[in-house]
Amino acid sequence: MNRLIHWTENAALAVCAGAVFIMMIVGAVDIVMGNVLGFYLSFKVELSGTLLASSIFLACGPVQRANEYIRVDFFQASMGHKTQKATQLLGSICGLLVVGLITYGLWSQAIKSVMILEVSADTSGFPIWPWKLACPIGASLCVLTMIGQLGQQIFGSSNLKEKE
Repeated sequence: MNRLIHWTENAALAVCAGAVFIMMIVGAVDIVMGNVLGFYLSFKVELSGTLLASSIFLACGPVQRANEYIRVDFFQASMGHKTQKATQLLGSICGLLVVGLITYGLWSQAIKSVMILEVSADTSGFPIWPWKLACPIGASLCVLTMIGQLGQQIFGSSNLKEKE
């Protein structure tokens, strides 16, 4: 099971890296063409927005697994061990609820996009639906990671897991 999770996360990060690379190439080509030829790419904004959203959601699961997300721990040092565990559990439940609702909405949008094989509205007509499908896949991986972490908090060891 661990191997499957590792492979899935690596595949998601590879697609994420590909999306970032495409954004970088399109941005560089647009700047060079604009400054040299006075011609700008018509699809750069829509393509970059689509790829950026996909890369954010595809990287969500590995970031959650490594506990590399932003955390405000201003009062944590003054809390007792049980209060820290309770706030960590409450934070995990709230995070799972929010990301779960986002994932639900993303799946709804992605299904509609795939059904019509959505393409960009500009003159290039590049397909948007694969990237809209990548968003809920990445968010779903994050939800599965959060469920696993919540299960470890509830049923796992009594050690408080925190990022130093």
